[in-house]
Amino acid sequence: MSLAKVSALFSISIIVQQVSYLETSVTNASFLVSTATVMTPLAAWLLIGERPTAVGGLAAAMTLAGVLLLSGGLITSFSQGDLAATLSAACYALWMVELGRHMQTHGAPVAAAAAQFLGAAVITLPLGALLGNLSLAAISDAAPELAVLGIFSTGAAFGMQTIAQRFTSASYAAVIVSAESVFGAVGAAIFLGERLSPTGAAGAAVIFGSITLLSLTTDKISKPAVAD
Repeated sequence: MSLAKVSALFSISIIVQQVSYLETSVTNASFLVSTATVMTPLAAWLLIGERPTAVGGLAAAMTLAGVLLLSGGLITSFSQGDLAATLSAACYALWMVELGRHMQTHGAPVAAAAAQFLGAAVITLPLGALLGNLSLAAISDAAPELAVLGIFSTGAAFGMQTIAQRFTSASYAAVIVSAESVFGAVGAAIFLGERLSPTGAAGAAVIFGSITLLSLTTDKISKPAVAD
């Protein structure tokens, strides 16, 4: 049941995030998904009683400030894509808490990662067939992009995160993973021609600063309860 819950949250998070890209920029989506950094400590506190540390709270607040700088702050109205990206962040926060609890209780990271990917496939393939014009021709045309997304962005990235969460709390993992937003902005600039404003660049710097602050702290690693 623990692994089924983790797999379901993983699938929902990915689906909502993909939907967000239809109506917002890659840069905005990447940063808005990073609001999971702030949501995760709150979810961990409510669900498993893990009280946020002072340094972790400061790092989360800095990340939120970086997100607000990129999105233009509270004066900018959100599109439906922006709202979907924020909702996916909430789902990712719940997923990271449940993944951390599962990994530190049961271990077996390879089996856990495989179960999550299998669960995502079982849930999303029927949706793709019904709603996404899924066909062999479409798969063939998108093969290079699907390979990058499947092997690197999903398999390697989430596989390594699953392993890492045996050794660190969900709250700390959320701050470190928030660097994805910065790499997303860089990738969007290189491949899609999107450009960050000076304010957005400042937001990226703030997020990197929060990750650096967290990496300089000690006593944040917990040993896994079960070894492979």
